[in-house]
Amino acid sequence: MVVQGHDAYTLEELLTEVGKLVTSLGLLGVQKDNRVSDLPDVRTVRYYTSLGLLDRPQIVGRQGIYGRRHILQLLAIKALQTLSLPLQEIQNKLFGLSDAELEGLTAAISGQRQAAMRDELQTRPVLWREIVVAPGLKLMVEDGWSPESDADALLNMMRAALHLIIKDQRRPEHDGG
Repeated sequence: MVVQGHDAYTLEELLTEVGKLVTSLGLLGVQKDNRVSDLPDVRTVRYYTSLGLLDRPQIVGRQGIYGRRHILQLLAIKALQTLSLPLQEIQNKLFGLSDAELEGLTAAISGQRQAAMRDELQTRPVLWREIVVAPGLKLMVEDGWSPESDADALLNMMRAALHLIIKDQRRPEHDGG
């Protein structure tokens, strides 16, 4: 993970950039208890700053200006929150880390999350609904399936499949001898 872009963000621009990166790093939707929001907002950034989790912005005129380090800090906070760590522990882990270390920490946690999501997708059982149409004939439907075509087109495909089965049953090698 390499955070690129310019080094002067308004708070709104910072939040937009962090939102994109949190999404691309696979850090969205991993907090099961909903105590922590997926994306930081204005209030959260100010709270993290007051706790010392996030460096104070540079003030230009009356505007706070954020940079690359702020992005890295927010990403690291969000990454550590996916591990259900309390803010005090997150603060202890992040204290004194360089930009490269923040980036490495976030990349490591993101990589673990993405690997876990891949494993979950590969090991998820497939559930089937079985409908007996006639003795010896069953229709199997994957749970959650929904038709991509209209009912008439679907019926035509099923008729064609049934026709092939009946035609195949009439071939000599299926006569038992």
